[in-house]
Amino acid sequence: MRVSREWLETFIDINVSTDELSETITRGGIEVDSIDDYTLDVNNLVVGYVKSVEPHPEADRLNLCQVDVGEETVQIVCGAPNVKEDSYVAAVLPGGRLPGGVKIKRAKLRGEKSEGMICSLQELGIKEEFVPEEYKHGIFMFNTKQTPGEDALKALYLSDQVLDFDLTPNRKDALSMIGAAYETSALFGGEVKAPNISVNEADETVTTSVKNEDSSAVPFYALREVKDIVIQPAPLWMQVRLIKAGIRPINNVVDISNYVLLEFGQPLHMFDKNRIQADEIVTRRAEENEKFTTLDGKERVLSAEDIVITNGEYPIALAGVMGGLNTEVTDQTTNVVIESALFDPVRVRKTSSRLNLRSEASQRFEKGPSHEFVLAALNRAAYLLEKYASATTLNGISSDGVLNLENSVITTSSDFINNRLGTDLPSSEILNTLERLGLGAKKTGDMIEVIVPSRRDDLKIPEDISEEVARIYGYDNVPSSLPKYSEITPGRLTDEQAKTRVIKRQLNAHGLSEAINYALTSEDRIGEFTQIKEGLKLLMPMSEDRSILRTSLIPHLVDNATYNVNRQQKNVAIFEIGNIFVTNGQDKLPDEVLKIAGLMTGVHHQTQWEKPGQASDFYTLKGIVEAIFEKLNLSNRVNYHSASHFDELHPGRSAEITLDNKVVGLIGELHPTYGEAHDLGQTVVFELNLEEIFSYKTGNILYEFLPKYPSISRDIALEVEDSVSVQTIIDTMKSNASKHLIDVYPFDVYQGEHIEEGKKSIALHLTYLDREQTLTDKDVEALHQPVIDALVDKGYTIR
Repeated sequence: MRVSREWLETFIDINVSTDELSETITRGGIEVDSIDDYTLDVNNLVVGYVKSVEPHPEADRLNLCQVDVGEETVQIVCGAPNVKEDSYVAAVLPGGRLPGGVKIKRAKLRGEKSEGMICSLQELGIKEEFVPEEYKHGIFMFNTKQTPGEDALKALYLSDQVLDFDLTPNRKDALSMIGAAYETSALFGGEVKAPNISVNEADETVTTSVKNEDSSAVPFYALREVKDIVIQPAPLWMQVRLIKAGIRPINNVVDISNYVLLEFGQPLHMFDKNRIQADEIVTRRAEENEKFTTLDGKERVLSAEDIVITNGEYPIALAGVMGGLNTEVTDQTTNVVIESALFDPVRVRKTSSRLNLRSEASQRFEKGPSHEFVLAALNRAAYLLEKYASATTLNGISSDGVLNLENSVITTSSDFINNRLGTDLPSSEILNTLERLGLGAKKTGDMIEVIVPSRRDDLKIPEDISEEVARIYGYDNVPSSLPKYSEITPGRLTDEQAKTRVIKRQLNAHGLSEAINYALTSEDRIGEFTQIKEGLKLLMPMSEDRSILRTSLIPHLVDNATYNVNRQQKNVAIFEIGNIFVTNGQDKLPDEVLKIAGLMTGVHHQTQWEKPGQASDFYTLKGIVEAIFEKLNLSNRVNYHSASHFDELHPGRSAEITLDNKVVGLIGELHPTYGEAHDLGQTVVFELNLEEIFSYKTGNILYEFLPKYPSISRDIALEVEDSVSVQTIIDTMKSNASKHLIDVYPFDVYQGEHIEEGKKSIALHLTYLDREQTLTDKDVEALHQPVIDALVDKGYTIR
């Protein structure tokens, strides 16, 4: 909501600077985002009277204008196509400045001197989208007589500052000038002056009746009829106030409708009475797939949830959103029907969202206008039409429905308010504060009855009253104190938070950077890298690429890698910690599962001072994953099993990760086809279920003394079937060895010459250690032979 100080001062006297006004309003709970000062940098801008206009002798598109600027008449060269003699304009004289610091100097244009510049509204700081059509391509000219030499900013009502309110959803009362005036009154004191709403009704009575077919959709609908209207520009002060509020002036009828909307926060609509072609207004729900052309010329397909205003046969307006092209006010309009109504806020919001039709009117109807201003706004519009459109108002108001004007009552007490705020305010100060807010208040015994008008129907409970008192009293004035009767304990991380930090530090140490992606993805990415084949779709997605909740973290990391590789960043190492979503049906909330995923492509650990780094392959990433489990003290419970059921992964270079024989993740190299489709070379990924991993309690890590006695190692080479995994061999060794076998790891795998087709040679290194004594060769042979025998029994050939 843009609030002009000049306009606000017609409602209430303000005796502070604009900066203080802005600061106080912000501290009172309504944030002022910015202040637009139309006087900033502007000086020596005066009203000029154009006495004559002659063509420039050396330029076809320039004119020599003799302009009376008060003390003298000067020549100004002007190129505007609409400049004419006997007109009043805004002119900046030599030495003057325009918005943005543009300085005006004496100049010669094609040999003719120019003593200043005649200005357009755009040059005075008005955005082009808000400039009236007649002045959009030329200079501005006053439509009434002015005094040459006077301050043009004051004459234009631009000697002003505009405050931009950033309103929270509950403060709909401040979506109007009178609401802003009440807020100012509460903060600074002073009486709010309401606009004139007196109407001079003719003897002729209103001829149009009203019928509401659905009272839940349209609780109240009222109209007035105004005849003999003269369509012309609105007065300058009204046009400029609309411009400062961010609305482009059209003509006096449309401008009055918008002006009253901003004054009272009550949207109105003007129908051309003659084009309604009926003497009855009927409100109803739209028929399914009913078609209607709105004021912007677009045909809309309506649903049964929409509310329409009809002439009894077909729609003439979309309730609370936009009028119809078939009853638009035009230059030929002479009779007008003014609408002021209450519509169901939920239906209006759904309609405006579905049709993407957001307007000043729908914004207010979505929040629910104040009942007390429905008829006041109707009468105000009729009054302004009488005064500025030479109109005649017919006798009476035609309406249907119930307009509830009863104030609500909230009972509270001084003790309740002080207890909530931690203050010690006397009842008299609380009552005075409530009265400044425009709320009725009276004390009965220890209780305070607060009478709340409909414009503040956001106040529902005693806590709301406490908050209002705090706002006006000043949050800065509320005393600071520590909580009473509570033991202060230091905060600490939960076990899951601490482990998450450990994991992040470990991955950062290995050169991986953290990525943060949307939780939403496209439908074709569901099922990638996971057994979950269905996702939860959004009813109203922002785009097809963000239409469904993700079921894996890896697809977005692949997109991140592709984005970087396509921009010459060939070496990418990233990870993400976030939730994936398991659907429980379209109408139920999904289960959220915390996971971590990582991706590496290109070269790892590459530096300028060492040899080229190593390629990011399966074993590189497996080492990093193992380091994570090592930090979590889970490494001895983790195994890797070959996996070939993920289409996105290489069938021979992928594995499922198990923890105590339960699958907790996957790791593997992207399938060449999948990688090529995403412009990636050799790329490896992993994903772990952190919720499952965190559920395993590892206890404390116990220190183990370094061994006093040496270990003894043995190497063994086996020829086995190609289908036999290294893990199977290691499991066989450990299950048949004594407790002194402390480590087994493969150091060579060979297939090729001298090895039978369909088989492979695997060489493993075994380490034996007795912490109580030194092992002899004889001891080791006794320990090692059962391992060899077990391998032979399995059918493996010892090489």
